[in-house]
Parts: sequence; structure tokens; C-alpha cells
Amino acid sequence: MHYSRTLGPIQGIAMTATTFIGTGLMILPALSVAQAGSFAFYAWLMTALIVLPIAFVFALMGSRYPSAAGAAHYIGRVFGQKAERAVGWLFLSILLVGPAVAIKVAAAYLAILLNVSESSVFILSLVTLMGMLIFALAGIENSARFQVGVVLVLISAVILLSIVGDLPSAFSVIEVPLNSLDWQSTFIATGTVFWCFLGIEVMAHMGAEFKNPSRDFPIALLGGIAIVVGLYLALVLLIAYHHTYGDELTNSQSLALLVGKLLGEGYRQAFAFGAYIIAFANVGVYILGFARMVWSLAQQQALPSYFSQLNGRGTPARAVGFVGTVTLLSLLFAEWSNWAMQAFMQMTNGAFLLIYGLTCITALKLFHGQERILAVVAVLSCVLMASFIGLNMLFAFAMLLLALLWEYLRRAKTIRPKADPL
Repeated sequence: MHYSRTLGPIQGIAMTATTFIGTGLMILPALSVAQAGSFAFYAWLMTALIVLPIAFVFALMGSRYPSAAGAAHYIGRVFGQKAERAVGWLFLSILLVGPAVAIKVAAAYLAILLNVSESSVFILSLVTLMGMLIFALAGIENSARFQVGVVLVLISAVILLSIVGDLPSAFSVIEVPLNSLDWQSTFIATGTVFWCFLGIEVMAHMGAEFKNPSRDFPIALLGGIAIVVGLYLALVLLIAYHHTYGDELTNSQSLALLVGKLLGEGYRQAFAFGAYIIAFANVGVYILGFARMVWSLAQQQALPSYFSQLNGRGTPARAVGFVGTVTLLSLLFAEWSNWAMQAFMQMTNGAFLLIYGLTCITALKLFHGQERILAVVAVLSCVLMASFIGLNMLFAFAMLLLALLWEYLRRAKTIRPKADPL
């Protein structure tokens, strides 16, 4: 794969920030405050420190072994094709828990826009899912300009809220965790906050695109993550200071509630509309991405060939239908089980973290010298974060074991010799 070396540090900072700013900005600050209270500030700092070595490992892997397959390809280089395909299945398993969270967040903002009660959020989630499937069937891809526009709008909104909401005074809410209970709540929030940094694997595609990677990439990575953490911390402080957090629905609508409290009802409605559009477009693209993953697996005969068909627009329509069905079942389960969104978020975090951890273990085999030390630190970072996510990691391990079992049985069936005719 050929990479054009065109990026400088400023463009790299913008790309890093774009990677990590999205729908998480609309719920994670309030959720972390609801979990950890005045200690949420430290949960964010801890998460950023844990993420840095993992991000650098992905950047180095991308520059050394460029591949569109990313993490699965790196793992396959060391552990073989069976492991590579199992990681692909693990990525796909995220469909069971991840999109439902983002769709419910989008629906919560739509509820503000329509001025309806909490009881309507589930119906609005179903309507939103249908709209996203139509969006995906149309084959509309996310554009770089749209991503940059989203980031600029959200950054501008946070800056405005920081000015109007008296951010310097909001620093008064920060407290240092002093006892085991304080730290326990901080660690729980850290396990949830990790959602913000899902997408670290994108770093693998950036490292080889810099004009001077050894100089520019560290600046871009550190600068981009600093901007992201700064934006989230500002919202954490403002939400805690102005008390726009609480139950699940309040946390989902927290930014719009903060806008309404500081700027007025009209601005709250306008922000809710913008937030819904942003969430709708972002999640719609993710659904299309999952559909293309299903289509790819069908092309490889890992799934029935029925899902390998494309429509006239070149969109895997049958795969989109499959993704929509799984997401619908996930939404129904979330509604009927009354599981908190936090559980779905942490199971998603666990699946991504397991993939990141396997990639960092792979780096131990592929890196040498000081780079291997970085890989060791990254592996330890993954283990530490896994301890914060706790039992929700079981989802990831179960999915990986099922994927490995499936690949083993599938391969055994393929290579089983036919019986000689009598």
C-alpha cells in the first residue's frame, strides 16, 4: 500500500481530534460525572495517560506494516490467519452492543427537539434506526469535510459554553480521590470514559502519511489528544458545576440541557437538532461500515453468499438488512432487559480493548529495542484498563473464544478428507 507523505503537525492534530470527537461528547462527560462526581476530572486524565502508549503502538505498526485490515492484519502476521479472521469476527460482534448506545443518544436529542417524554425515546430509537438504514442503503459515505465541520462546530460550542458558563469558577468542583471508595468510583468512570478513545486503530493509517514522521507524528498525536481531553474536561466541569446530569436520559441529553440553562430554550432546541444530525450521520456511516464487513466475510465464504450481493448503487443491501436486524434485536433487548447504557458501553469498550491488547502483544514480537519497551507499557496499559472495565470484559473474551471455535470447526470441515468410495 502506498501512502502519500503530505501531512504536517497541524493537519495531524486536526485528524487526531477528528478521530476522537463525536457522539461521545454528547454523553460521556455527564455519565462520568454521574459515576464519579467531583472525581471525574481525574478519571479523564487517567484514561488519557493509559491511551497514549496504545496509540503510539498503533502508529508505529501502521508505519511499519501498512494495511487496510489494520489490527486484524497485525495480529495475523504473528498468530496466523485463523487469529486474524477471529479478530475480524470480534470486530463484528461489537454490532451486538455498540450501535444501540449511539442510536439511543441520538433519539434522546430527537426527543428534546420534538418535546416529547422519556417514554417516547424507544420509539424514536426505532425510527432513527430505520432512517439510518435508508441512509446506509443509499451508499452515502462520510466525507472528510463533514468530519472537520462536525469537529469545528462542537469545539466552537464548547468554547462558547465555557465563556458563558464561567469555566474558571467551575474548577471549584474538582476534588481529589482520597479513600478507596473515592478511587473505586473514579476507576469505574475510567472504564466508561475509554469509549471516547475508540478509534485508536485509525492511528495506524496516519503514521506513514507524515512528511517527517519521527518529528511530526508525536506532536500531532499529543496535540490532538490534548485538545480532545481539554474539550471533554471543560464539559465535565461545566456539567458538574451547573448540575445537568443525573439519570440515563438526563445524561443522554446533558449538552442540550446545559445549552438551554446557559443560553435559553431556543438555543437548546437548535443544539438538539444539530446534535441529532451529527449523531445520525456518524452512526449511519458506522452501520454502513459494519455492512461492508459482513459483505467482506460473505465474499470470503465465512458467511452465506446471500450477503455478498450488491445493489445498483454498489451498496451491500442484504448485509445492511442483516446489520439492521441485529441492531434492532439489540435495541429490543436493551429496552426489555432494562440494562443501563453503561453496561453496553463497557462491553463495547471491552471488545475494542481486547483487540488493542492483542495488537500490543503482537508488537512485542515485531518491535525491537526502545519500541519493544513501548509495547510492554502499552500491554500493561491494556491490562490496567481491563481491570477498570471489570466483568464486562467477559463479553469480549466470550466473543473471541466463539470466533476461534468457529474458525477451528470451519477449517476442520474444509480440510477433512473425503471418504474413499467402497
